[in-house]
Amino acid sequence: MKIACIIPAFNEEHTIKNVSKQAGKFCEFVLVVDDGSIDRTANRALEGGAHVVSHLINLGTGAAISTGIKIALDEGAKVIITMDGDGQHDPNDIPNLLEPILSGKADVTIGSRFLGNIECMPFHKRMGNRILSIMNSILFNEKFTDTQSGFRAYSREVFASVLHESSDYSWASEMLIRIIRSKFKCIEVPIKTIYMKERGRGTSIIDGLRIFLKILRLKGKS
Repeated sequence: MKIACIIPAFNEEHTIKNVSKQAGKFCEFVLVVDDGSIDRTANRALEGGAHVVSHLINLGTGAAISTGIKIALDEGAKVIITMDGDGQHDPNDIPNLLEPILSGKADVTIGSRFLGNIECMPFHKRMGNRILSIMNSILFNEKFTDTQSGFRAYSREVFASVLHESSDYSWASEMLIRIIRSKFKCIEVPIKTIYMKERGRGTSIIDGLRIFLKILRLKGKS
């Protein structure tokens, strides 16, 4: 069974080589989608053994993942992993995400930081993620602890009927909502929470508001 790992990356030259190399221990096909980086991200990913495709300009995490999914499906992947390229996800958690799918217990697994130790997560991010997860759970009647986690595994069959349209960070909520509506079995598994003080990117308050509005719009379409 071919397992693919998609890693969207924007200016991640310091971490992408190791992330790619470690992901390659568990996945036959590792694809880094270089989302318009202006540093050595693409070259470092290649050094880590990954395949690389590059966007000419920065299109957003959601757009990078869409690109990666299409390529992974063309490569014949039966299971697709998505994870960040900045080192915030531990590739050694990949088997934990794969097991429910490979054993037939789930169609989708989400790596939840809130099922593990979140003490190192900055307070504002912790609260923002909790609020968005609660909103998703209430509006769509499904309980999830970490709807914003990008560390996920999907069976190939999911993408026959589900694919997000968002190009920004709201892709994570949109994809989950579409999965729920399509009646796929989705479960969460605990993952390690890794935050480096020098890493300043991620969802901002503005991003959080955009995600919230996206959730409301999708609810309105139900």
